Amino acid sequence: MRSASKAVINSREDLDAIQGTPEYAEFMAALKGSMTRKQDVQVYPEGYNQPDYEGEKLEPIWQDVEDLSTITRFGFSKTDFQNLNTHLPADIIQSTED
Repeated sequence: MRSASKAVINSREDLDAIQGTPEYAEFMAALKGSMTRKQDVQVYPEGYNQPDYEGEKLEPIWQDVEDLSTITRFGFSKTDFQNLNTHLPADIIQSTED
């Protein structure tokens, strides 16, 4: 019986070892997706979210923020991902655009 497990990728060396495989393409797509994160930029008054706060309830204001910490950990820069879609299979490209 063939194992369904995927390679464990903890470093750039691990990633380079599987280059050219579907797992490599999937991991690269996930790294590309990690380059932005949502951050609440709402300005909350002092004491907001405290049990005794009686002021107006404020909704979060979500904004995309660039965060390159994960790709940097794997030895990449933002420019390494500019043409990534040209090197990925069509089904992986579609999943990263959803």
